[in-house]
Amino acid sequence: MGLHLIFLVIYYIIAQLYPGEVVIGAMVVHCVLNLKLYRKNVIRNLDLSMFYSFGIGIASIANVLFITKVKTYGVSSLQIYNFIDTRYIDDAALIWVMGNTFVFMGYELFKKVSLPSIAVFFSEKKVLDNIFYIMIAFTVMFYAGYNIDLSFIAGGFQKIILLLVSVGILFYSRLWVTENNTKYGIYAISLCVFQTIAALYSSYLRLAVINPVCILFLGYFVGKGDLKILLTYRAIPFIVIFAVFLQFFQALGGHRAHFIEAFTNGNNENSSYTYVDADENKGGTFMDRSSCIAQLTNIVRLTKEKGGFYGGRASEPLIAALVPRILWPDKPRIELGSWFALEIGAGSMGDNGRVNNSVNMTIPGELYLDFDWYGVFIGCILWGGLLALFWNSAQFNVSPFNLTGTLWGGYLLQGAVGAISDMQVIITLISTYLVFLMIRKITDQYENSRRRPALEGQ
Repeated sequence: MGLHLIFLVIYYIIAQLYPGEVVIGAMVVHCVLNLKLYRKNVIRNLDLSMFYSFGIGIASIANVLFITKVKTYGVSSLQIYNFIDTRYIDDAALIWVMGNTFVFMGYELFKKVSLPSIAVFFSEKKVLDNIFYIMIAFTVMFYAGYNIDLSFIAGGFQKIILLLVSVGILFYSRLWVTENNTKYGIYAISLCVFQTIAALYSSYLRLAVINPVCILFLGYFVGKGDLKILLTYRAIPFIVIFAVFLQFFQALGGHRAHFIEAFTNGNNENSSYTYVDADENKGGTFMDRSSCIAQLTNIVRLTKEKGGFYGGRASEPLIAALVPRILWPDKPRIELGSWFALEIGAGSMGDNGRVNNSVNMTIPGELYLDFDWYGVFIGCILWGGLLALFWNSAQFNVSPFNLTGTLWGGYLLQGAVGAISDMQVIITLISTYLVFLMIRKITDQYENSRRRPALEGQ
């Protein structure tokens, strides 16, 4: 906690003397020092705060690079986020660093507290085999367009099916190492290869291409339980794959929903898929995409030029999100990013009534837009505390056989590395947690019903 308090003072002082990129540069140092606090037993006792620090650090570096590019080459050089308002870069930088520091502080305040556990353990070999087949089946259905849709009940049900597809690799890659069982390694690699190929042919999101590999290696390194392994030859395959991904990042943006052509025939005239040039698509580099300073400058602009702070209007749709769709079948879609894009002029309404763009406000930015610095202080501390409560409920480090905890924990780790979101993610997390908790209660009742006859016979 002391580290974060010191940096709050540092940010305030630097902000009075230097431009925004210097302030955000201090955030990079802050994140590195925070990571060093977790260097001992970091793998065997994995902590969400470590991943959040890493994600914020990467986003901060991206922000510094983005600001430098704008100041050096001008807004006209941008392929993405060219709606940045350079007048408010310094204000936006302060919102970013202060808000995330409050998140760190909130996590520290609640890191020893937990919501009810959602951990469910599966150790029978036959059950583990069947879970793998279920994951394969859901993956096939998902990418073939026949996904089971349970969102009419609550979004959390649908999210868990998606987690089986996307995070299930983590479960088996971790078991592969801890159990020293090649079969689980084959399961993990098979899921990874299958999902990567499927993403190349049918996904619309570029990160879906690299995500299976990232999850595979995460599970492997977590299973090994030694941070030093990251400095051995075992890390080389991941480094190579990630380097290839970065090399093709912009090209992938020009082949939406058919990424495979970025690696094969590219602009082939005989292709049945339309090529979209990266410049035309405003794809941007990976680091450009990881930046959020442009949207934060527009947060400041709205408060200064559109009548002040919004007093909750920006987040008001989240109230509707709390109502399960099964109780409100006609509930409107909650799309805060689309609303914000329309609000700042970075999107337009299509003929179908949908906005053609989505821009995340970031949680500190949304809180500032609605409630000024009071909102950033209180809201970000509460957000950090909620992350700690959610992480502890997973019991991720207890056992590799913890299927639900692995899925839930893996989902939280992914989100922490992503770092950039808005308050809509809170509703998604609450909904998903409640469904996991329901699964835990059901399995507990089932186990109790199995034990009862045996106890009565004694």
